[in-house]
Amino acid sequence: MKGASRLSMRPTARGWQAVFFGTLSLAVAYLIGTTQIYQLAYALLALLLASLLLGYYSSRGLRYARRVPPEERLFAGRESNVELVLTNAARHGRSPRAQIADRLPNPLLFAAPPVEAGGVRRIPAPVSFPRRGLYELGPAEVSTTDPLGFLRFARRFGGRTEVVVYPRVFDLADLPLRGRSAEAEARGAFARRGDEFSGLREYRRGDDRRHIHWKSVARTGELIVREFATDSPRRHAVVLDLHRPGLRVPETEIEDAVSAAASALSHLHGAGLPFRLLLADGEHAAKREANGFGSGKAHFWRAMRMLATARASGTVETAAFLEETPRDELGEGLVLVSRSLGDALAGAVSKLRAAGLPVVVLAVAAHTYRTGGAQGGAAGSVGSRSAAREARFFGNVRRLELAGAAVRVVRREGGVATLAGGRGRGAV
Repeated sequence: MKGASRLSMRPTARGWQAVFFGTLSLAVAYLIGTTQIYQLAYALLALLLASLLLGYYSSRGLRYARRVPPEERLFAGRESNVELVLTNAARHGRSPRAQIADRLPNPLLFAAPPVEAGGVRRIPAPVSFPRRGLYELGPAEVSTTDPLGFLRFARRFGGRTEVVVYPRVFDLADLPLRGRSAEAEARGAFARRGDEFSGLREYRRGDDRRHIHWKSVARTGELIVREFATDSPRRHAVVLDLHRPGLRVPETEIEDAVSAAASALSHLHGAGLPFRLLLADGEHAAKREANGFGSGKAHFWRAMRMLATARASGTVETAAFLEETPRDELGEGLVLVSRSLGDALAGAVSKLRAAGLPVVVLAVAAHTYRTGGAQGGAAGSVGSRSAAREARFFGNVRRLELAGAAVRVVRREGGVATLAGGRGRGAV
């Protein structure tokens, strides 16, 4: 962000005193006709004029910009840094001390030391966002005071910066996903030597060094390994339930569901497995063909941006969404983040398992987010209803497990962090 500024000027507290006494002296001198009082009034007004010229001249070259470093990713609930850049474009002289007021996204004040002519001052500004989404930073105002302290010059920079704040990500190291067939893993590296060759790829941690393709290493300077058919990574689809059952859905429930999906994507990305993200909402359900399977950083961050703006706007329940989705669009594995369980979902999972797809369900216990507190004599009835909801939820979890799914539960108490043993990831 770097744009034109709009200059405004106003007296400081000392400046207002000079204006007041200068005007008072001029009025008294006019009434009395005393030359010395006239001289005092003219001296005060001359100081104000000198302050105007000095203040404008010393701050005329100030330029302001804010930027997010390319390597910096903004995550909800984590402190990050935005860089404030103050430049002095003047050819001679250094700028006075400045005060920067910017919205990041809340109004914040920063003090900036003087900047030499042609110099640049970079100020790291800590920022924190409570929720994921798209945010606008700005506008900003850079204020300086003339050397005499009578006038304050404020340059307003109206340029705004849009930033993406990604959902919270946790390290799901124990997520039961398989990247290669169990049979190939059981046979070991020696047995795989006779398997069908399928191609070359970059070396990943854990690969057998005996499979390194040295000719490619000599040509590219990077570690390249031979890949065999049994080593081909499984493709996984991550499906996020964004069904909206009523007018009001607790925000924390949606945020935890999105965070669980983001954590699953991070796990797949870290394992080097191809994946795709399917959002069961009204906006992305019809556009899922544009978000095919892929791997790598660019593909991962595209999926994370989708999660950053996801909203609970779906009109189709998760079971129906799975029924409508062709089997080949789910790859060879499914991670399902669901907020609504029941017989229909268990039936859909059973069909997927019968088709040979391993299914992992991250079940968001929606009733723990929607239970209100008890009041007065109704405490007993509320407690019994809560127990009934809990029993119904675990009955649905049991049906999913009997259908062949591996189930992990996310509750309001602890959120997604409980799946990671509290291990949050600051960056991906």
